[in-house]
Amino acid sequence: MWLIAVVGMIAMFFVGWGTTSIIAPGGAGTTSIIITGSTTCEPIITEAANQFMLINPNVDISVSGTGSGDGISDTIDGQNDIGMSSRNIKASENLTTGNNLTDFKFAKDGISVIIDADNPDAVWLQSNGLTMDQVFLIYNGTYDTWDDINNTLSSQSIDVHTRPDGSGTRATFEELVLYEGSEKLGENSGYTSSVTGYIEVASNTVMVTTVSANQYGLGYCGLGYVDTTVIAVPINGVTPSVSTVLDDSYPISRSLHLTTNGEPTGWVRAFIDFIYGTEGQNTVAAEGFIRLWF
Repeated sequence: MWLIAVVGMIAMFFVGWGTTSIIAPGGAGTTSIIITGSTTCEPIITEAANQFMLINPNVDISVSGTGSGDGISDTIDGQNDIGMSSRNIKASENLTTGNNLTDFKFAKDGISVIIDADNPDAVWLQSNGLTMDQVFLIYNGTYDTWDDINNTLSSQSIDVHTRPDGSGTRATFEELVLYEGSEKLGENSGYTSSVTGYIEVASNTVMVTTVSANQYGLGYCGLGYVDTTVIAVPINGVTPSVSTVLDDSYPISRSLHLTTNGEPTGWVRAFIDFIYGTEGQNTVAAEGFIRLWF
């Protein structure tokens, strides 16, 4: 009996760290795992799930990008096994479960403020960047035109883009963009009255596509989604990058989360361990996000 127990512990260790063996912590039958939530986390978790299912063909993992808020509420209501979130769990959300939610931070990301690469003021904006206060004043409606930022810039309107309510990227942006280091964007009345009039896009990918098609557009997206069609504007003199997010010098950065209702067990625990292992963290990096270790 002791030998069986030891083998079981060894099996659980190897599945968490990227082995190519097939291990069955939950028995030999097929197990389904439902994962919902953040569209930011979705590409990482989808690819990791595909890798995990190749190693463990008796596990069927379904991943759906429904938004961070929905992912957390699904976890609370028992509609998923794992919730994906690109924002922190709210105390009020955790309270509904008797503080039973378990939070796994599996990667880091920076939220980049982006403009079209063909913006007429691109050289100035890339060189000088924006201050956090300026980003705040753009999004709360105080700055309507580019020359409100600096009188040498275009007099054209700033076409402000945002994500839908319920997006973890938006929630984190609203929390981390501060005026004079204290007032949160999401708590500013000017912002809450202005944001309903901004161009709303469904995902990070669509944000990049939409801003890059608008010379005077400005928006925000996860660092991993920035491509050559847009420019990530420096904030407070710091350009978003892997190194500036890891050392916390870039001010608009966050962790990515997996959430369970209670401590996970069996295959759910094995999959989360897999995300923290070599293959899972390599997938984080391959998808353009920042792994927890190198």
